[in-house]
Amino acid sequence: MSFTCFAQSTVIDSLTRKIPLAEISAVYKDVSHNNSIYTLLSNSSIPFTPVPHLNFGVSYADYWLKFSPENKSAGTLHLFLAMESCTNDSLLFYTVKQNHVTSITTIGEGDSFYNRKIRNRNPVIEIVLAPHESADYYILGKGDGQPMNLTANILSGEMYNQWNDDKSFFTGLIYGILLLIMLLNISFYIATREKVYITFFIQVLCGWACICYFDGFIHQYIFPASSYWANETVAITLCLTFIVSNFFVADYYNLKVLSPFVHKAFKYSSYCLGFILLVSFVHPWGFNFFIIAILVMTSVTALLLSLSVLKALKNGFRTHLFATIATACVIIIGSLYQLYFLGIVPDFFLSRNGLQIAVVLQSIFMALAVNDKFKIIKDENNRYQEKLVMTLKEYSQNLITTIEEERQRLAIDIHDSLGQNLLVIRNRILLTQKQKKVSAEVEEELDLLLHATSETLDEVRAISHNLRPPILNAMGLTASIHSLVDKIRASAPLDIKLNIDESIDGVLLKNLEINVYRILQESFSNVIKHANASLIMIDIHVRDHTLLISFADNGMGFNPGSILKGQGVAGIKERVALLNGSLVINSTPLNGTELCIRITLK
Repeated sequence: MSFTCFAQSTVIDSLTRKIPLAEISAVYKDVSHNNSIYTLLSNSSIPFTPVPHLNFGVSYADYWLKFSPENKSAGTLHLFLAMESCTNDSLLFYTVKQNHVTSITTIGEGDSFYNRKIRNRNPVIEIVLAPHESADYYILGKGDGQPMNLTANILSGEMYNQWNDDKSFFTGLIYGILLLIMLLNISFYIATREKVYITFFIQVLCGWACICYFDGFIHQYIFPASSYWANETVAITLCLTFIVSNFFVADYYNLKVLSPFVHKAFKYSSYCLGFILLVSFVHPWGFNFFIIAILVMTSVTALLLSLSVLKALKNGFRTHLFATIATACVIIIGSLYQLYFLGIVPDFFLSRNGLQIAVVLQSIFMALAVNDKFKIIKDENNRYQEKLVMTLKEYSQNLITTIEEERQRLAIDIHDSLGQNLLVIRNRILLTQKQKKVSAEVEEELDLLLHATSETLDEVRAISHNLRPPILNAMGLTASIHSLVDKIRASAPLDIKLNIDESIDGVLLKNLEINVYRILQESFSNVIKHANASLIMIDIHVRDHTLLISFADNGMGFNPGSILKGQGVAGIKERVALLNGSLVINSTPLNGTELCIRITLK
């Protein structure tokens, strides 16, 4: 293959690489819209000039493009003119041989997909040149206020297949990623019921529908015979994408709290987008207004996104990394695509696919940011839970301490006040009996009163000791446990085997020792009331900075998983928790019960 400057025909023997159309063509800009193909053929003075690229952006002028291939070979040459853009509204392709128009083909969106000879999402025209034949080909792009991109490539049959496969692979990769993100968001919503996942799903869905238009699928499958609704689809999806994105960003960054001004700006931006969408339905001027307005709103949204990130960083928002990357991708790649859309940047892979790449990268990084955010929220909730548990634990400790202090006060009051009064009554009765000035009947009544008073005095002392055993303060925990065991042996038909270290005094803080005493006291009470046991075995040891308590009986047992009546086990569990210990209950019906308590010592 060889070609010369535009003044000469482009000589093609064989094609070994794709030829960008800009390299072999020249362009005439027709501002007046008065020229036709026949005017061009009859007037050789019309200035066709080479241009650096064929992406003209939004245009109200007509553009004529001309190229003249020549087959110097002895065989028929089959070439394919493949357009890179599938969103040109009105394109006409003219074949001119020997200064006569031999065919006119519509290749823009105005041509139904099903009427195309080569059914491709992008317009593709087959060029057939007989041996030693040359021809002139003209492309007319009608300026109607919408973007015009005449970028194309001349391809051989094999190159066309490769070009088509590359496009299909890239499109499949983009759509596969978006579909996966949408499915993940649905699954996350089902698992968490967090509305942000649904909002993000709708945003990704709208972005996906938007790029479907720019990839030609809307025109190909949804509205193959209606350029009006094909164009209106992009207006609907673009506006919805921006509106949903506004809600999502405002919710994600908590802008209502962090920055009410930016939050209001997003809200008013959504109102403007809704107005722009309504106007777009009035073709053609309404849709042309939409194109310019949506470019402005893209810049506004980029500015608001930047302000959102800055506000979040300023206020210590912890999930800024992925969100910042997502925002940067939208602003940088979106700006590149905007410049491409305006015709300022030429057509190349990144500019041509900027929308797809921006949507995918934003979706990926925002998905990571959302998950990162909820991971942080989960960690914070766990910390709040731990703090709540600590608060409840502190409250329980304070409550039990208060109860023990109240018990001690009551024990002192009962012992010192009620006990002393009973003792006075008992002594007065004894004094009266010694005077022997009473009758036999009165003497008998005094004996009964003396007996009742003595019993009441003993009970008052017992109650006082149970409320706060004085031996715990006087002799320590070890002596208190031995005293408790001796009392139980004396009051109940139980064989109690106590195996305790020589001394466990001082292993716990003084104000916590009462909890161990109460645990054993409650355990004895449960056995006496419910277990119908004859043997109790108690082991209390300190091993590796751990206080180990085992309390086992040979009674009736129970199912630890069942709901237990009374507060006995609940009280034991609460006191073990206050000691930062663990409680394991091993029990089965008719096989006794064992309480295993481990308390880590500090």
